[in-house]
Amino acid sequence: MRIYETIFIVKPDAPEEELDASIDQVTSTITTGGGTINNVDRWGKRRLAYPVQRYLEGYYVFINYSVEENAGLAKEVERRMKVADPIIKFMTVRIDQELKRLDKMRQKREKRASKKRSREPSFAERKARPAEPAAPAKPAASAKPAASVKPDAPAKPAASAKPAAATKPAESAKPAAAAKPDAEGK
Repeated sequence: MRIYETIFIVKPDAPEEELDASIDQVTSTITTGGGTINNVDRWGKRRLAYPVQRYLEGYYVFINYSVEENAGLAKEVERRMKVADPIIKFMTVRIDQELKRLDKMRQKREKRASKKRSREPSFAERKARPAEPAAPAKPAASAKPAASVKPDAPAKPAASAKPAAATKPAESAKPAAAAKPDAEGK
């Protein structure tokens, strides 16, 4: 099944009867050609983006229809709109291909999401799962027994633990401006 959307613009100075006749002409062409009309919307008078046949506004009509077998029906509808005097502009778009493409993209997206869900638990599942117990730590072979450590004795810092700045003498205690002579020679 092919689904089409047709929009056409009727002259703004056309009487209401002529507008109805134009809509009836297009809808009858669709129904006699084997199509079914899904929707007819009258959008009313609107300003055009640019002048069309010296008109600055027009009456917009939107028709959504579907066709089972007759693939040339859209061309026939457009041919009849070309020769209709009150219709100044028209456009037909086939949307079933776009709907198929969007459906295919949606299915791919769902397939990827289901694969991702099967690989990785959700945040709620991770939070609800109890934490794994930690493996018991094995004592190191070179560890000293606890009896040899004196609890009241203060810890002595290691020789390499001294800060590097304390071992180097200060180069100059003078500020940088006082260390350099003035350019004037004072």
